[in-house]
Amino acid sequence: MPAVQGGFTSTFVEGIPLVEVRGDLDLTNVREFERVLERAARTDRHGVIVSLAGTAYFDSKGVHALLRFAERLATTRQRLMVVAPRGESARRILEIAGVVELMPIYESVQAALGSVHHQFPDR
Repeated sequence: MPAVQGGFTSTFVEGIPLVEVRGDLDLTNVREFERVLERAARTDRHGVIVSLAGTAYFDSKGVHALLRFAERLATTRQRLMVVAPRGESARRILEIAGVVELMPIYESVQAALGSVHHQFPDR
């Protein structure tokens, strides 16, 4: 099966930065992913949502980028919320890597937004 070129979009949903990953996330594009994450973090909106729902594949470089980004956000009192629906390959990769115990993983963008609104009612 040929690799699917990965891409990233960055938008706001209800005032919260949302980075969506499409296709593959690997060595060939992890630096671009990290740049997109850093731009999203500059908004200082209590957190950043990263959706892996459209991700076909990602490797350890992607996992490490998420872990480093979560640590970086914690230093500015923000948090990383990852969307990876159950049954999807991205969720299985995060489970195998043990990431599900280290950061909140949500079924949908709406569930992640609900978490932000619950923790920060002014959002």
